[in-house]
Amino acid sequence: MIFFFDENISEYAARMLGAFDRKHEMRPLVDHFERGTPDTQWIPVVASWDGDPVAVCADGRILKNEVEKRVLKECGLMFVYLAPGWTHTKWHVYAWKIVKVWPEVVRNVEQAQFPIILEVTTGLKVQSLGRISALR
Repeated sequence: MIFFFDENISEYAARMLGAFDRKHEMRPLVDHFERGTPDTQWIPVVASWDGDPVAVCADGRILKNEVEKRVLKECGLMFVYLAPGWTHTKWHVYAWKIVKVWPEVVRNVEQAQFPIILEVTTGLKVQSLGRISALR
């Protein structure tokens, strides 16, 4: 499985998770796209990758913007959303929290029988927000 991290998540967090979780591949946006690449451009490319790609994002606007939602829905890309609070968390706290919650994120993704949206809170709760196909 490939986890793709958008530019709102530090490439260092993605690389740290790659060292922690050697079973899956972690790909930060900066390794594949220029910073500032619109979500509508990277979502279809990532969705086309072999290896069951999963987008990990800290940008909740993707789930609110009509154009971005439509692209996400059409591509059927599994979506993990780091809820508000993660981007303002100090690095030393962010690092241990993301490592601690990561096995639960992976378990939920692996158990999903169809593309879903997972939300991960800074309180380390992982919950499904529903199917990607149900986005309106």
